[in-house]
Amino acid sequence: MNRHQKNLMKTLQSLLLVLITLSGGSVEAASWLTDFEAAKTQAAREGKTVMINFTGSDWCGWCIRLKQEVFSKPEFESFAAKNLVLVEIDFPKRKPQTANMQKANATLADKYQVGGYPTLLFVNAHGKEVHRGSYEPGGANVFVQRTAKAIGAAVGPSAAIPVAARPAPKAPEPELPLYGGAPAAPPAKFTDLVLKGISGTKDRRFALLNNQTLAAGDTAVVKLEDGSLKVRCLEIRERSVLVAVDGQTEPREIPLREIK
Repeated sequence: MNRHQKNLMKTLQSLLLVLITLSGGSVEAASWLTDFEAAKTQAAREGKTVMINFTGSDWCGWCIRLKQEVFSKPEFESFAAKNLVLVEIDFPKRKPQTANMQKANATLADKYQVGGYPTLLFVNAHGKEVHRGSYEPGGANVFVQRTAKAIGAAVGPSAAIPVAARPAPKAPEPELPLYGGAPAAPPAKFTDLVLKGISGTKDRRFALLNNQTLAAGDTAVVKLEDGSLKVRCLEIRERSVLVAVDGQTEPREIPLREIK
């Protein structure tokens, strides 16, 4: 082997070491399916829970925030890789979809009575619902802690902050606080309609009512602690929303509740 070949070999070996180092510290991006039946089959084979994200990916402000704050983070991707089969059921306004996909998505939303976005539905391999949620503040770590508790999954080091970023081991700490410091609990159960947030632009606004996201003109079934209400969003104002509730003759104005 001549000098040139030896130098070339050393260069290739150095590049190989760099690639091995980089691949060992990365987290593979979460993979999302669009076929619910295929997801159930995979969940049965791998012993996982199916998480269905009912979303309006190109118009729903809360859906976009959920993707940015949770789904794109390594904490979520590590947890999902071990515990979840991910399914995206999208209802876009601009993104093209085939007629078959539109029909399949609408059928699935109707089956599970999904009336607003984002709705996160967790089901077992037989399609039975085990948990339901939506956007909540707090980021990926809080989402992982809450989801693990709801579906009975263990949260290991790879599902939280990457090991390389952790400080030296300390005494066990309590679970991360939910909702800005409130005690850990399952997703909130509402006794009445609560306006939790307003997003979007001046010309296209969205209201987060309990756990449903609505635009003006949208109708959704909103769950309450002791039942549900069919609600139609009439108008989204600066600090309130005007809705028509099925069975009530007069519209209701619901003020915005600050989330601290």
